[in-house]
Amino acid sequence: MSRTPIRWALAAAALFALSLPSLARAASAASPAPAKTAAKASPKPTPTPTPPPPYTQVTWREIGPAAGGGRVTSVAGSATNVKLYFVGSAGGGVWKTINGGFTWTPVFANQKVAAIGAVTIDPSNNNNVWVGTGESNPRNDVSYGDGLYKSTNGGITWKRVGLKGVRAISRIVVDPKDGNHVVVAAFGDPYRNSVHRGVYVTFDGGKTWKKTLYLAPDSGASDLAMVPSDPNVVYAGMWEFRRKPWTFRSGGPNDGLYKSVDGGKSWTKLVGNGLPAGITGRIGLAVSQSDPNYVYALIEAAHGILWRSEDAGKSWKMVSDNTLVDQRPFYFTHIAVDPMNPKKVYAVSELTSVSTDGGKKFHPIALAVHVDYHAIWIAPNDPSRIMLGEDGGYALTVDGGANWFFSKNLPIAQIYHVGLSNENPYEVCAGLQDNNAFCARENSLDPSGLLNKYWKVSVGGDGEWSVPDPSNPNYIWSDSENGSVVVWNKKTQDQWSAQPYLQGVKEQYDLRTSKYRFNWDSPIAFAPWNPHIGWVGGNVVFQSTDRGKSFKVISPDLTLNMKSHQIPSGGPITHDVSGAEYSDTLLDIEGSPVRKGEIWTGADDGVIGLTVDGGKHWKKMLIPGVPPYGRVETVAPSPFDAATAYVSIDRHRSGDYKPYVFVTHNYGKTWSSIASNLPKNVFVRTIRPDIKNSSILYLGNETGIFVSFNDGQSWESFKNGMPTVSVRDIRMQPTFDDLVVATHGRSIYIMDDMTPIQQLARAEAAGGRFFPVRVSYQYTLHENDEGTYTDFVGNNPPYGAIFDYYQKTANAKTPPSLQVFNARGQLMRSISGTHKVGGKAQPRLPNAVGLNRYVWDYGTNGVALWKGAAKKSYQGFPEGPAVPPGTYTAKLTFDGKTYTRRFVVKPDPRSKFTQAEYDRTFAFSMKYETMFGKIDTMLNNLDALKKQLDAAQKAATAKKATGVTAALSALAGRRQGMFDILTANYQNDEDSIERPGALREDFEQLYFAAQSLITPPTLAFAHRLDGKYARALGQYNAFVGTIPALQAEMKAAGLKPIAGIGTVR
Repeated sequence: MSRTPIRWALAAAALFALSLPSLARAASAASPAPAKTAAKASPKPTPTPTPPPPYTQVTWREIGPAAGGGRVTSVAGSATNVKLYFVGSAGGGVWKTINGGFTWTPVFANQKVAAIGAVTIDPSNNNNVWVGTGESNPRNDVSYGDGLYKSTNGGITWKRVGLKGVRAISRIVVDPKDGNHVVVAAFGDPYRNSVHRGVYVTFDGGKTWKKTLYLAPDSGASDLAMVPSDPNVVYAGMWEFRRKPWTFRSGGPNDGLYKSVDGGKSWTKLVGNGLPAGITGRIGLAVSQSDPNYVYALIEAAHGILWRSEDAGKSWKMVSDNTLVDQRPFYFTHIAVDPMNPKKVYAVSELTSVSTDGGKKFHPIALAVHVDYHAIWIAPNDPSRIMLGEDGGYALTVDGGANWFFSKNLPIAQIYHVGLSNENPYEVCAGLQDNNAFCARENSLDPSGLLNKYWKVSVGGDGEWSVPDPSNPNYIWSDSENGSVVVWNKKTQDQWSAQPYLQGVKEQYDLRTSKYRFNWDSPIAFAPWNPHIGWVGGNVVFQSTDRGKSFKVISPDLTLNMKSHQIPSGGPITHDVSGAEYSDTLLDIEGSPVRKGEIWTGADDGVIGLTVDGGKHWKKMLIPGVPPYGRVETVAPSPFDAATAYVSIDRHRSGDYKPYVFVTHNYGKTWSSIASNLPKNVFVRTIRPDIKNSSILYLGNETGIFVSFNDGQSWESFKNGMPTVSVRDIRMQPTFDDLVVATHGRSIYIMDDMTPIQQLARAEAAGGRFFPVRVSYQYTLHENDEGTYTDFVGNNPPYGAIFDYYQKTANAKTPPSLQVFNARGQLMRSISGTHKVGGKAQPRLPNAVGLNRYVWDYGTNGVALWKGAAKKSYQGFPEGPAVPPGTYTAKLTFDGKTYTRRFVVKPDPRSKFTQAEYDRTFAFSMKYETMFGKIDTMLNNLDALKKQLDAAQKAATAKKATGVTAALSALAGRRQGMFDILTANYQNDEDSIERPGALREDFEQLYFAAQSLITPPTLAFAHRLDGKYARALGQYNAFVGTIPALQAEMKAAGLKPIAGIGTVR
């Protein structure tokens, strides 16, 4: 077992520093006056401030989850490097692995968009990677792109090389003989007509492009297949598609299968000869590498599913009408051929299936992986190496499908909403698209981090909302699609259905026949004034006071109830009624934090509902000037003023990408736009007021998060290290004052302790400020890592008391300094000056202009370290014991001024120790660490003496002073004897197995025994050490007392006396 010395603190230290440059703002900003008329136009954009907003150095912490994964839309591997892969995700950018999937790195995080439709590695050069942005699986949560990107250094840097107006790219094929020849399938915008569709070709590596196949503004390219041995031969599928807020259309006259024999310069439509007649929909294509005459086409058609040609497209045969092969054509429709066997075919749909007879019969594979597959890549030189992309991430096999490695290390969860408890640490719950709902504590209390195993499923299916019950956080209310609410007791594992109304199958298929309607994303909320009141939204508000066991309706229909928007979705070929297109339903329910009985609702057709008497009377309203059928994603009541609420409306499903954000100060009588200087063509997903500063708002749009310090008059980016991603929900945890963000593509992010943001204006006005220090907790950390080193690990909050301070200027010569005193005025910790980091002097405390953050880990000032130890980790304890819980005072000096703050350190809420026990433990630890430091001081002195003796021995030998030489040798022997009393001087961790330790090692043993409560055996051992220590100290000082005689002898012999060493008291 290891005997490596470690520090005496009760838990590991965690230092976290960040800084913010200055940005001038008003010390307080009044809210805009209530609107006198209908909705106003946005004011002119505020000029970008100079210097930039002071948030670039403030980092969010990413907590996951990754266990549930997220939709992977494209996968690409290398034929020559079996460990190199790229995956493109629906909302989380592009990821790269160079070790076969053990670890992944995001390589597209800072581009302007995060939705990926296609990723391709140049077959002739692994450094050349092509990325098509915008997903082409146009379900309800699909996001857009902004063109085609290319990297020539393996994904380190990217350059957009064209097709900016193409909102979604479905496939990229690269000529294996000429990497400059690239063909791109442009699906386009699913929500509106666009000329930026069809097939594009470049022959100069992306410098110039030519659109060579275009049919209509609502028809794009769904797929491409190139013949590797003859890249002039390319097949293309064209697909007419349009999505509306309440339905979609897949298929039409401007569809079909096309072939090019000149590398994509020109195209010929393939018709008849066995191909389906009439209109078609989405088409998926594959051509055999081993026999290019074999071509496969998945075609959405009235009759049949899979067609095969054995003569390079001249004639076709329908070989399968099994829906297993293509379950939902608009969402799947992918096919691949084994590179060595033209009759072995893989179909990628809800399940992945394989056929070995040319597509006649299929059987499912990879059943233990996931469902809903969207991509497949097969190594062209090794058909046993296959990667799949699906709604849960990726899956990789290297043995032809006998075994699969499933994604657990990509934090690309597509989260709809986040729910928080008020526990310590608090629970974070989230609903994930097609990946259940999960809950975990925001702090795992495990120094290994927030591991996958700490996330527990609260509901299956497509998770949307997951909210801890405020009356008892052991109960979690969660829903999957369309109002399927479940209440789960995380303590007992009991659960029950809390669905307010169960629809029959006919009602589910035709919403016009249903008594009630529920959105795919049905809201769950609780009354701020009564934690026992829970709400679920349909087209009405359902209320329960018994945790969902019974409900009553407390509102009328709070939607437009447009029957024409409630017909079965899909068509004209294939209907697709999953519930994702259900309309005339509620999206949000929010109770006022300041007025009992005040409830707001937002509907997917633009209607805002309001009651101020708990549901007895309601009014429905539409914001004037907003085009119809906008989705009211968020209605956020003010925590300061009952008449004020903030609304975000999303109209991108109608092809309108503008930001719609409003505020009312008079219960919705009038509304004012606060979109102001937000990006003009990026729609807004959510808005949330700060809970402590009435001037601050937070906003999430399709590419990131923003903050306003003046109630929406202007906005600033608040990404601060968060990648480009759709932000769907923003919540504040009231006890810890943390900001928690749900992203649809990169899981959950938290910014800890918003105090300095909330008080930044005051700090800037004053020119300097040491912000109030929030209560911190001395959690007992327990490592519970099971060795899943290939899994994602989320970040726990920083351990310790957070000190935030703002300085107008930064003086490099006199960096900030800190002193911490206990309640009796005794100095516990002092930090000042600089230290070497990477060979350069750096301030010990952050010293940036603007906001700075330092986390004190409760450690006290350390004692002397034994510099002569065999390893740096053996030198001793750089910090002293952690202070006990109590009240402390911090004095922070910066910019020529000293600021003082009192703060409280509390014990772990789980702890049963008394304050007296904490105090005794601290006193005990301080006593014995002081003694340990004196042992190390003695060792440092003895090491110094050895150097003196070695040098003196050389001088005496050279002078042939034999008497002095003998005396020096005798003293050296006594020095070694003293040294051996103090330490065994272990060189490696398990030397203790081979030989016993000495006094220093006994003190290390005491450290292990004194980690928490001091028990009688520990006290008995310490008492024995008292005696050993006293004897050793006396022996050392007696030894030091013999040195002057030698010094005199050396002087008498004409030699320079040794300097000697001091005593230790």
